[in-house]
This record gives sequence, C-alpha cells and structure tokens, in this order.
Amino acid sequence: MAESKYSKYIVYEPPKLDKPFPQPKRLVEAREKGNYFDGTWLFALDNRVVGGSFYTNCVWLWKKHGKEPLDIEIAHTHDFDETLGFVGTVPDDPHALGGEMDLWLEDEKFTITKSCLIYVPRGMKHLPLTLKRIDYPIFFWTAGNGTDYTRSSGNEEV
Repeated sequence: MAESKYSKYIVYEPPKLDKPFPQPKRLVEAREKGNYFDGTWLFALDNRVVGGSFYTNCVWLWKKHGKEPLDIEIAHTHDFDETLGFVGTVPDDPHALGGEMDLWLEDEKFTITKSCLIYVPRGMKHLPLTLKRIDYPIFFWTAGNGTDYTRSSGNEEV
C-alpha cells in the first residue's frame, strides 16, 4: 500500500524484532517433553509501533500437543487496566470456545469453555493461563491502556 498520512495507523503483522523473545525456561522444558502449543503471533501494537498508541497483542492458538495441562503464562500484575479476549471458531456455535483453559483472577479459578472478554483492573493479580485442550483454533488477544506492555510483578527466568 502506498504511504499516506494515516497508513502508519494500520498494522498488518507483528513488529520486526532485533532478536526473538526469550522463552521462559518452564516452556522450553515442557516442549522438550512434548507438551506445547502451536500458535501464530498475528500482530501487535504499542507505543514503539505507533507512537502514542495503547498496547494490544493478537495470537492464534492452533493446537495443543501433549496430554498434560500447560501453563502458557504465569501470574502477574500490571500498572494499567487490561482486557483478555478468547474467541472460538466452532462452526455454527460462535459462543463455544472449542477448547478448555483455566485462568485465575486473584484467588479465584475460572474454567473457560466459551468465547469471552475478561477485564483485569490495574494491580489485580491474574493468571496463570493453563491450556487443557484446543479442539478448534482460538483467537486470543490482550489489550491494555498502557502504551507499552510491562509488568509490575510476575517476571520469570528465561
């Protein structure tokens, strides 16, 4: 597409990174045991991609390998509000997730089997996010009113 005054506001792919994101040690070890998921980082937006924008991140979850549940994310907090979205692709049932996952909001565990949006107020401890099954592709995104994705707790060893 030709450059225009507003073309910078349309994002078609994830940002080009100088180096790949380091994988947490626990995910590397799980993959070595055959417990992992296939996914595609579709696109992302933050202050580095478009100056002044809030952060959002979009990922397709295609398939889970292995029989054990997999914590794809650990508990953490942010200094901004965040939303998490999960949309299933079950034909003729747009509300079905097409899989099963657990997530935590503070000390409450929720089992997610339907497409949903989740609001996480700033400072609220949320997750881990545990994949149990992916029967149909799931579109997953996060967005927050911070200009960059940062954590105020919950960083882990890579």
